Amino acid sequence: MVQDQAGTEQPTRERSKRHQQGKDAGTSEKKTPRLRKYTTRRVPILVRLLIVLVLVIVALVVGAMIGYATFGGGEAMDVLKLDTWTRITDFWMKS
Repeated sequence: MVQDQAGTEQPTRERSKRHQQGKDAGTSEKKTPRLRKYTTRRVPILVRLLIVLVLVIVALVVGAMIGYATFGGGEAMDVLKLDTWTRITDFWMKS
């Protein structure tokens, strides 16, 4: 089921190549080497890593709050207290 694309407005790769070659041949007889265009990233890699790190920390805190509230039987905000973590680590070390 191949359709004829002659009437479409969007150019195919072949048409784009032919069009570009026609431009190049008509403008200059000498071929100059093209320099590669570098694009800047919208979000730099370091910022992406920081975003991922922050999201992981938020997910851990929210997961600890939900787990402590549902399985531990405590209040969700107690997870953020140092006293709770001291009790949990003491429990681990004694076991």
